[in-house]
Parts: sequence; structure tokens; C-alpha cells
Amino acid sequence: MITTAEFKKLIARPFGQEMRTYGFKGTGFEYRQETADYLIVIYIAPSRWGGNCSAGFAVHPKQVDHDYDGKIDFRKLKTYQYEFNMSLAKDPNGPSWDYANEEKTNLETLNKILATIKNVALPVIEQFKASPSILELFDMNEMSKFHKNWTKRTGVYIATTSERFAWAIALVLEKKNLAKAKQFANWCLSQSQNDEEEEEWFGDKDLKRILKTNNGA
Repeated sequence: MITTAEFKKLIARPFGQEMRTYGFKGTGFEYRQETADYLIVIYIAPSRWGGNCSAGFAVHPKQVDHDYDGKIDFRKLKTYQYEFNMSLAKDPNGPSWDYANEEKTNLETLNKILATIKNVALPVIEQFKASPSILELFDMNEMSKFHKNWTKRTGVYIATTSERFAWAIALVLEKKNLAKAKQFANWCLSQSQNDEEEEEWFGDKDLKRILKTNNGA
């Protein structure tokens, strides 16, 4: 069985050619796109044990411009640091593909990966880019079963907690729909307040600021 490095060498060029047709730029296993509101990445992830790979995608709203370590430098943002990391299926792991010894088989595997990206990832990315976006359309009533409702809307699993998601949406909506941003901020704060032992986290300052903001909302 070939190594990950050998597999990458075989598929890198056609993978890059195809991703560029969708407006992405990059090299190797990662391709990125930037819009006015989002940073977007689509990637192939090799298994830590070798022999196969999976794929996924992530979206980071530019309104989320800080984290535990302070201000985010978008130019240096790593894939795992993107706010919304998603699989290519309804479960966390998604599909995986085995490497082969034959170049033809590996290129066929790449075509399967690309087909999955086209059919699964790109439609969800378009939901972010749409106006209104999926983040603007997500309703407070959906938070009680957040992961289930996200997957129902998109067909994919998202790797975040409901509280972290509510905080991010509150930041995204702060300038677009303050009334709705306050709903998410209030819900998120109520979750942490239910746990008496939970320490205040950095996001609480944003949530409290949003709730104090007054522009007629």
C-alpha cells in the first residue's frame, strides 16, 4: 500500500485543477476561498495510521475575529481553528477512501472524493453565502436539538457545541439583526448559568455586550 505522501503526489494536480474551477486556491490537500463575510476551506485529511483518507470542509465568519488567545489573524488561521468544521456526512467521521498501489485506481478514488465534495460540501457552502444566510435563518427554536436540526438543514455533521454555536451566531447577527442576536446571546448565557461550577469563558463578555446594546432592538 502506498504512503500518504505518494497518494498526495498522484492526486495533487487534478485535485487542485478541480478545486480552482470552484473558485478555491491552495496546494496539496487544502484549498481555500475568501468572501466578504467568510473564510472557507475544503480539505482531504489523511488517516493518522495511513492507508486511507477522509475529507471535510470548514467555514469561518469574519465577525468571529477573536478567541481564547485574543485577536485572530485570518491570514494564519489553521483549518482546525475555523469556527464551523463539518464532515461530508451526517456523522462526525464521514466517508473514507483507501489508497491503492495503482495510479488509475487512486485517480478514480479522487473522482469519488470530488463528487462527494460537489454534492455535499458545495451546497452547504452556498447556504452560507446566500442572502439571507443559513446563520441568519437558523431559529432559536432549533437550539434544543441543535446538532439534529443542523444536520436536517444541511445533511452534514458540525463539530461544535450548541453554546459555542449560539455565541458565534450572536456575533454574526449583532450588526444585521440585533434582536435575534440578543435571543441567541441570552440563550447561551442561560446555559452556562445553569451550571453553578462552570467558570466564565471569554465569550460571556461578547454576550453581555450584545444584550446591553440598544439601538431600538
